[in-house]
Amino acid sequence: MKFRYVFLLAFANFILSSTILQLFRINDAIPNFCIILSIVFLALYSERHAYYFAAVSGLLQDVFLGRMLGANLMIYIIIIFLATLLIRVLFKGNYLTPVFLIALSTGLYHLLFYVVMFFFQATVPFHLIAVKILTEIVYNSVLGLIIYSIVFKRTNGYKLGDYNA
Repeated sequence: MKFRYVFLLAFANFILSSTILQLFRINDAIPNFCIILSIVFLALYSERHAYYFAAVSGLLQDVFLGRMLGANLMIYIIIIFLATLLIRVLFKGNYLTPVFLIALSTGLYHLLFYVVMFFFQATVPFHLIAVKILTEIVYNSVLGLIIYSIVFKRTNGYKLGDYNA
């Protein structure tokens, strides 16, 4: 996949996430497609694609929506770095791989964001957002599995979990 398509996908993700996807809230949580698509790029394309997508998405979120410049960018890069260490030992054709990586990445995103905001004294009590975080983890995992299986079939030519191919 060419990097201009990754850039266009990151830009489209930013536009959709900040407008239309706000309508699909479950328990005040919206899916974080930046995490989902970064994991898909990491697992099915390359580390460079994942880092590029995460950097562009994080920068767009920081510049247009964030309270401080660089918080989302730094968190997404850290998530991709840690997921890169895990993806090397995981089987990419398994159903649990995207669910595990996306759930772990979503939880890590919220933990790191909470720590960053704590140091800048802009935190919300953790017990008030715990239900939202758990809802977002489930929401991202389900949507991530769907997206991962579609992209997996398209890139590899056989279905996810089809070990006879």
